[in-house]
Amino acid sequence: MIELIQVTTQEQKNAVKQIIETHHSYVASNASVGRRIDWLIYVDDGMMGECIGMIGIGSSVYPPPKDILKYLGVSKQEYKLQFNNIGNNWRFCFSKFIKNAGTQVLKQLRQKAPAAWKQKYGDELNHIITFVGAGKNGAVYLADNWKKIGETSGLPAHKSSSMKWNNNAELKELFVKPTGENKKIIFIKSV
Repeated sequence: MIELIQVTTQEQKNAVKQIIETHHSYVASNASVGRRIDWLIYVDDGMMGECIGMIGIGSSVYPPPKDILKYLGVSKQEYKLQFNNIGNNWRFCFSKFIKNAGTQVLKQLRQKAPAAWKQKYGDELNHIITFVGAGKNGAVYLADNWKKIGETSGLPAHKSSSMKWNNNAELKELFVKPTGENKKIIFIKSV
């Protein structure tokens, strides 16, 4: 049986950090900006639960990829008004493989995340988005009936920037037009 335990203690936060830095396949960083709720993933083998991974949601992305705007049927300005009602599945990784655990985790995330988001931030969580890169196809999300809605435009790895991390001067210096490299697949799930 798979069970998600919401992270609240420093010890649990340290466990999340260690799992990400050791086992996340393409973004082994625990750093994030904005809202964030993480869960540790436990498997009960009939004796004592063993931690086998983590999953987390955080603030949505800005600026939004055009495929997200198209799917939601909103303008960029309207998206800003919905921003706090959209969570980004910012990390999901396992330290141990267990068959079918991924879909069980995603199901529990969909069940637990709206209440946790409301309790912690006071906002309704209407959608969860995720981005899948590094040559992966998002099979676990598809198996849990997430909808593939498109791809990001893709930027060269050496020229990435973030409206969360970089100031205006840095953004002007770092800005490059999308080149199609490092595209990520975008999935969404209504909760």
